Amino acid sequence: MTELPHADQVRNHARWRPGWHSGRTSYAWLLPFADQPGLRNLVNQYQYALRDLPGFDLVPLEWMHILVQEVGFTDEVPPERTDELAAAARERLAGFNPLALAFHRAVVLPESLSLPAEPQTSLWDLRERLRAATADVLGADQLPAEPEEVDRHISLAFSTTEGPAIFAVATLGGTDVDPTTAKSSAVSLVRLNRDHSCSEWETITEIPLG
Repeated sequence: MTELPHADQVRNHARWRPGWHSGRTSYAWLLPFADQPGLRNLVNQYQYALRDLPGFDLVPLEWMHILVQEVGFTDEVPPERTDELAAAARERLAGFNPLALAFHRAVVLPESLSLPAEPQTSLWDLRERLRAATADVLGADQLPAEPEEVDRHISLAFSTTEGPAIFAVATLGGTDVDPTTAKSSAVSLVRLNRDHSCSEWETITEIPLG
């Protein structure tokens, strides 16, 4: 597994992204991982070590996920379009095999402590197909702008302050953890909100892989 470099500095994650405000929700495609026992164990090992590290909010296990592709705000995308989005995704994902993603060493990112997923190529392929499916329904000109960083990881904790990352790097590096593989046989279309310290959602539909 290719190891990502740690960030030297962290910044506060709690800021509104363009277009977001309290109470606003969006449609998004994501991979939920709360039901994976091996991954839950790995996350627990890290979060136990992080419990006394100031400046970070731990992500509850129930909200573990990889955000694959934003779709659009729910006050701009009519609810009836979700059926069309699901149909387009089924067509674009025909023949796409279920995912088996490996996780091991956590990394300090500018706003989070995260578990990178491997192979990255599988996630890129999935994202490109779902981005194309979204464009099929809403039009390419309505696709959300590319984010600063495309999700390729599961977040363990979000930074609540600004400063050097040295203590977080030391904590992660000094924690003994068991590598694991998480399997995903479906991708979820969800209604996402960001009112709290981590993303939360309600599932609209699931599209099987394979």
